[in-house]
Amino acid sequence: MSGTATFGNAPAGAGRGRGWFVGVGSVLLLLGIAGLFMVVTLTIASTLWYGVLLLVAGIVEIVEALAKPGESEAWRSRAVRFLAGLLYLVGGLYAVFQPLAASLALTLVLGLILIASGVARAIWAVAHDAQTSRAAVILFAVLSVLLGAAIIAQWPYSGLWAIGLFVSCDLIAAGLSWCWVGLFGRPPVPANRFTPRGGVAAR
Repeated sequence: MSGTATFGNAPAGAGRGRGWFVGVGSVLLLLGIAGLFMVVTLTIASTLWYGVLLLVAGIVEIVEALAKPGESEAWRSRAVRFLAGLLYLVGGLYAVFQPLAASLALTLVLGLILIASGVARAIWAVAHDAQTSRAAVILFAVLSVLLGAAIIAQWPYSGLWAIGLFVSCDLIAAGLSWCWVGLFGRPPVPANRFTPRGGVAAR
């Protein structure tokens, strides 16, 4: 008997699983494409959502800082956490009640981060020898710097569309990846489905 094993057909549930992947991917694609035509609205909505997350994080930080007994944590550490929670609350309230102004500030920070990360990656690629992917790292670093510079050069107008554009592109990329997995991904085959050549299916 040969030791080579041939796998049986994909399980019946694999088709339903693929359908879920394609369905979720299609919804994400539609949302991303729709977001490209309403980047300002998506920017404001994203800023509001970010503000809500900051509010929740601030409340949790303050509650944990006040609820922990003094013996389990030093008072300085609790004070720092309490102040961090207050900062989260202030930032969250500002983002919720002034989403447009908050989006301008977030866009400026985003542009600076893109430039800083691009410069850091370029320096890392140059400083490390024998890196086969050095050219690709430098290329992406240059693109990151150029994108950040373009955002800052068009600021404050870029604050109206940059965040919404990034969210839309992220939704499109996620939708494409889900559709790819659903259409071309290989479904897992249970262990009891393989059939040794010349034998019967294992039970």
